[in-house]
Amino acid sequence: MTSGETFRSMLLVTAVLVIVLSIAGLFAYNRISSALTEQLRASVAEDFVLMQDAEQRAGELGLAQFITWASATRAAPSFAFGLFTQGGVAVAGNIATAPAFTGWGTITLPATATEPARAMLARAGMIGDHIVVVAGANEAASQVGEAVLGTLTLAGLVIALSGLAVGYIASQSASRKLRQLARTLESVAGGNTEVRLPISDRNDQFDFVSREINAYLDRLSELMASLRNTAIAIAHDLKSPLNRVSILLQNAVAAPPEETAGYLERVEDEMEGLKATLDTILRISRIEASDDTSAFAPFDMGAMLADLAQTFAPVMEDQQQTIAYMAPSGPVSPAFGDRRMLQQLLVNLIENAARYAGPGAAITLGLAEGHSAPVVWVSDSGPGIPAEQRDSVFAPFYRMNAERDERGTGLGLAMVKAIAARHRAGIVLEDANPGLTARLTLLPQAAFSRA
Repeated sequence: MTSGETFRSMLLVTAVLVIVLSIAGLFAYNRISSALTEQLRASVAEDFVLMQDAEQRAGELGLAQFITWASATRAAPSFAFGLFTQGGVAVAGNIATAPAFTGWGTITLPATATEPARAMLARAGMIGDHIVVVAGANEAASQVGEAVLGTLTLAGLVIALSGLAVGYIASQSASRKLRQLARTLESVAGGNTEVRLPISDRNDQFDFVSREINAYLDRLSELMASLRNTAIAIAHDLKSPLNRVSILLQNAVAAPPEETAGYLERVEDEMEGLKATLDTILRISRIEASDDTSAFAPFDMGAMLADLAQTFAPVMEDQQQTIAYMAPSGPVSPAFGDRRMLQQLLVNLIENAARYAGPGAAITLGLAEGHSAPVVWVSDSGPGIPAEQRDSVFAPFYRMNAERDERGTGLGLAMVKAIAARHRAGIVLEDANPGLTARLTLLPQAAFSRA
């Protein structure tokens, strides 16, 4: 959310609050006004009954006297009384003109030197031979209306000013965070992949975005470091075969014609090896750079391990080694991932174990249930790898000693690491006592559905 959007959102919230407050105030005013009107109606009706009682006790003279007394003691501005003949002539009271209605209605008293003209709720009816009018002004309702209007105006003003202040403060805070984000991304664009966005304790939207960006920057740093290390390793490891090719070509030029073909065949072999190495490097780079999971599907990992054990058995026998698949004792959840990639991962682990375990070694493929997903391992009974070097062997072109330099490209376990990372799986090397165990822990399909 940008700073402008933050301010506009606060304005919208403020406007909604003012509207809701106005509607609630209008509803409250109507309820109070209705209650006060009903109260006034009851008071006027009670006075009318008193007029009837006065007429019944003392006749028309007593009624006139009662109205005169009431006009003097309960007169304007709250109440007014009138006694009229049937012809409309005023007999007593402070209402000058008989109303044209009978029952309930509204009359307007003319303005005086001290009071403005005002409308009053009135009841008119016959008592004896005269028309009696009792009227009352709803002064309380007017006062309540003014109080409610004043309160609503003040509250609306306070809410509006508070909303503007909060919106301004929030927009300034958002602007600061956006400027910080822009500076961070500018620094990253300049080559500094170590910079990170700060995370506050508020856990707001900016913190969520900052965490996501920091996670991508972490991955970018890892990729950049891997790229630098790979570039250095490529330059170092390709230098030797290229030197050999150069020497072979020089020898081919200087050699007699009958020896030239032999040198060129060796050049071709070296170039094929270079091509295979470069193809593997490119494949590892594509795997590391992609997040595509469209080829992921569930499959039976046990069946794959059984097939691999059967396929490699003759090769192991020629190398005076054995390979066996230990089926799990209970059911195991289907594996979820790219079947071809995971098969390549297992093939690389098996070939790596066979290459370095030595003659007479036993290689074991195992499978067990993890957290709703398979755990796979490849164990050998060879010399193993020292604990301090187990993480390093996954780096491209890493070799532990010169004896192994001539027996591989150093990319097999780098490919294993890339495929495991693509599947968000854990891959660790453990001591098999004796030998080495490579353990792969896969994630369930549900984990990819939430991503």
